[in-house]
Amino acid sequence: MMEQSKTVLAALALASAFAAGWMAQGWRANAAAARVQAEQSVKDVAQAHQSQAATENKAGALLQHARDQQDNTHDYTQKLAQLEAGRAADAARIASLQLAISAAATRSAQAASDAAACRDLADRHQRLAALAGEGGAVVAGLASLVRQRDAELGLLAGQIRADRGLADQQ
Repeated sequence: MMEQSKTVLAALALASAFAAGWMAQGWRANAAAARVQAEQSVKDVAQAHQSQAATENKAGALLQHARDQQDNTHDYTQKLAQLEAGRAADAARIASLQLAISAAATRSAQAASDAAACRDLADRHQRLAALAGEGGAVVAGLASLVRQRDAELGLLAGQIRADRGLADQQ
């Protein structure tokens, strides 16, 4: 009986040792799993920081683009106002020239009968020629404004290409 109890005790000791080893192995496995989860968490945090930095960079680029767009729009609006003012001034000069031509034609008809009027007519004709020369200068100025407006349209087309390039990058 003694041998049987020794065998039972030995079996119990062996079972206890096996259970203790099994538990220790489980703890090691749990510790290893916790380390893997911690490493994955560190990687996830790093990836989140990178994603946040990329988002902030893109937001900064979009804000800069918006500021540039606003500046271009303001400059364009100012330039249009200047061109409109120039056009209005040119229209006033043209109207003035038309009145001067009409008045000169009327005076010319009245002065045709008299020799002194002819001299006066010659003087007025000279002034009319000077006004016509000024009218030519006005036309040249208008042509310059048209070239300037064409250049602005080219700049606006460049802005549109830049906007499309930004849209394509998104």
